[in-house]
Amino acid sequence: MNVLESVGVRTDNILVFESTYYSLFLYLLCDDAWRGRDFLIFGDRISIESLERLKKYANVLDESYLYMPRPMPTMLKNPFNYVARKIAQKKLFAMYEYCIGHARQINNWLVETKRIQIEDGTATHYELTHGDKKRGLFDIISLKEPQKVDRIDKFIVAKDLKPLEQFEGKVVTIDFFQLWKHKSPEQKNEILDVFDVDASQFNLINQGCSVLFTQPLSEINDYAEVKKINGYKKLVQELLIEESDLVIKPHPREVTDYKLHFPGAIILKASFPCELMPLLNVRVDKVISLSSTAGSCFLGFCNEIIYAKAPTYFDMPQKLQDSINKFDL
Repeated sequence: MNVLESVGVRTDNILVFESTYYSLFLYLLCDDAWRGRDFLIFGDRISIESLERLKKYANVLDESYLYMPRPMPTMLKNPFNYVARKIAQKKLFAMYEYCIGHARQINNWLVETKRIQIEDGTATHYELTHGDKKRGLFDIISLKEPQKVDRIDKFIVAKDLKPLEQFEGKVVTIDFFQLWKHKSPEQKNEILDVFDVDASQFNLINQGCSVLFTQPLSEINDYAEVKKINGYKKLVQELLIEESDLVIKPHPREVTDYKLHFPGAIILKASFPCELMPLLNVRVDKVISLSSTAGSCFLGFCNEIIYAKAPTYFDMPQKLQDSINKFDL
């Protein structure tokens, strides 16, 4: 069951361009031949340790180390280096017929490689249903694309949604439960190993537990970590969840040590996509987040999915609050 064939890919000349565990996981499910691909990992969401684990099975380009933790330098700090890196990116991508993965983040209008976007959660869903933000003249001069999703040839998503008219015929919906079901035990074990998942780590989680998916609110915004922690504590108290029944799944971009703040809770690794939990038959009471789509995978494996959005007691800046409340979850 190779999803790539269903979206018209008839070549092995593929560059896999990934920056999130979730999108990488979906790619490994969609491509039966992923071990023979070239991978370019970028950004700060996938750790170096995870990159090394992926190298056990597939070719990870050395350029990945240059693209982590950020794929491009800041233009204003060194414009010559910035332009040189953009040109080098064009040359690298020109070696491949397709770029598949987090392709919307190529963000370089010099690159002409065909692109297939594997969804990365909320951002992809929002752009398909509301459109991409338009960039200004400075961004275009900086070789950034005016609207990133306009360059995507196909989208592979794991959620039924109604895209805007401009994307009709471009969106393919997959069922990752069915894709996982059709993997052999060996294939499943390889994927679990890439994400450093030992199924026994879930043995302490039972149907009386509730899972909190946290988000990097204080890492990527002008927002104090103590406010984030106090907000999550208040949220858990409001829902009458005992700390001994709480499971916390941190976001990969977070640096917060939740064990310090929730010593009685089970703190999971950040280095795997949460979708693996229901696939491994983990069942819980409640699944909670502010706006993360991660919890949706627990439908049928929990009693309640709660999107709290941005409660006033999180004391967020208005811009951050608005960015969370805009999502239709």
